[in-house]
Amino acid sequence: MVYTAFLLGLLGSLHCVGMCGPIAFMLPLSRDNKARMFGQLFLYHFGRILTYSIMGLAFGFFGKGLYLFGAQQNLSIIIGAI
Repeated sequence: MVYTAFLLGLLGSLHCVGMCGPIAFMLPLSRDNKARMFGQLFLYHFGRILTYSIMGLAFGFFGKGLYLFGAQQNLSIIIGAI
């Protein structure tokens, strides 16, 4: 199980290299002023985490709506058959 988790983490890191890496390299960081650099990095990561949290909340409400209307069971059967 440890090897599976390691492999999944390794494969997931390819996503970060391809998508998150270029975004992080594009950040205009002022290297001479450490406080300003910290502020810029803080805002970047706060915005990133906030965006992922809001998206997770939205998809969670969408999934809960499917569950309440009984569509989740039918959708699970259809996707399982595919």
